[in-house]
Amino acid sequence: MATFQVSTTTATLVAATAYTAIELRPVSSTPIQILKWWVDLNSATSSNPPVLVQAGKFTAAVTTNTAATPLPIDYRGQDSAANTAAGVNATSEGAGTWVANGELHSLAPQGFPFAVWETEDTALWVPGGSFWRLRITPGSAITTTTATCGVLFKE
Repeated sequence: MATFQVSTTTATLVAATAYTAIELRPVSSTPIQILKWWVDLNSATSSNPPVLVQAGKFTAAVTTNTAATPLPIDYRGQDSAANTAAGVNATSEGAGTWVANGELHSLAPQGFPFAVWETEDTALWVPGGSFWRLRITPGSAITTTTATCGVLFKE
């Protein structure tokens, strides 16, 4: 199995508006395993409320994101191209609802980087033909905040 990474820096987050920072779309014949994901929010405003971060499966794809090429991260010198399609920085959420088997975290936007790294026996498998997203939803008021985020996956 090859390992790949997708990362991005988001546009400025808008209060109470869901924002898909990263989406992975495995091809129908190739499931993927989410090994690590991270979010680093950069607010300098102490009054900004917590941000909801959702990492998990969704029922449909976002169609308004920018295509991204997953970077091969192979620790044995066996680089390859990913079969999984990736998109970053959606301009609107569109279709698709959260499937309640992922992770939800409420993070302070002034906080330190937040990362989840799973062992291979506990990491989430995303079936081929489905959708995994890293979605960020700020609270009711937020100012001048972006996020640097990413995901490491195997296929």
